[in-house]
Amino acid sequence: MSVVAETLIALRRVLDGQGLAWFVFGAQAVAVRGASRATQDIDVTVQVERTRLGALVEALASEGFRPRYPDVADELLARGAVVPLVHGSGMEVDLVVAGSGLESVALGRAGRVAVGGVEVPVAQATDLVVMKVLAGRRKDLDDLDSLLAGGEWTLRRRATFSASWKQRSGSRTCSRALKKRLRPLMTIDGLRSDALLKHPFHDIGVSGPCS
Repeated sequence: MSVVAETLIALRRVLDGQGLAWFVFGAQAVAVRGASRATQDIDVTVQVERTRLGALVEALASEGFRPRYPDVADELLARGAVVPLVHGSGMEVDLVVAGSGLESVALGRAGRVAVGGVEVPVAQATDLVVMKVLAGRRKDLDDLDSLLAGGEWTLRRRATFSASWKQRSGSRTCSRALKKRLRPLMTIDGLRSDALLKHPFHDIGVSGPCS
């Protein structure tokens, strides 16, 4: 069994066992929705009350997860945005607490597919594209190319977004840039701009397209 499969099985046991809504995003999700790339971690978003986060981390500890940065584990847990963990297999996991914006949209649309042979909820291609646009790092833009080339995007959606992206990605101001970059997806998939623009990418250590 691969370390990815071993880690996902342990995550699924805890998160499903507690009846929590969650999904895999990041490179593992891009590998399913687009094309694979080398990665040494698993990114997971989970909908959990901040008051229950400590108990969730304890439950994960029973499945072999421990803080990746033990010296600041309590501080990171108190912030309640991202909990960096590492599984006993050696696989690193970033546990992101869902907010009220993009994550809540993605949670309602995630579908269960096999990742490393393990059935888990994975963010839809459209939502992954939005995440990559908002993050804006070089590797995110590479992932964006893979997602746009993936089979889950129809030719119409792919052509519409690609053309709009090229025309709109050079905007000067933050709010204007975000709105223009995301507008193609809003018109294609009926996403709400107010939900998308609440995405707390600064809270998860991502510079974003406006910094």
